[in-house]
Amino acid sequence: MNEENKAILIGIFLVTTGILLFTGIIILGVYKYHQLEVSNFQKTILNLSDEQKCLHICGFEFDGYFESYKFCAEKCDRISERLNEVAK
Repeated sequence: MNEENKAILIGIFLVTTGILLFTGIIILGVYKYHQLEVSNFQKTILNLSDEQKCLHICGFEFDGYFESYKFCAEKCDRISERLNEVAK
């Protein structure tokens, strides 16, 4: 194997390693961001009532979809009404 072929193989190896490293960093960043998002959400709803939790979840789930959010909020109201009737 001559010097030119070795240089080409080293170049291919370095480019491949760089691409894999770059891809890994992006994937790790997305994963850590998702973990942070979930942790923040759990901390946010920790001290909320069940009805507030339901509405908060609706807000995250249907962000930008007003009709779907409205339907979800109505379900939250029905659930809380049922729970209030059972508690009486």
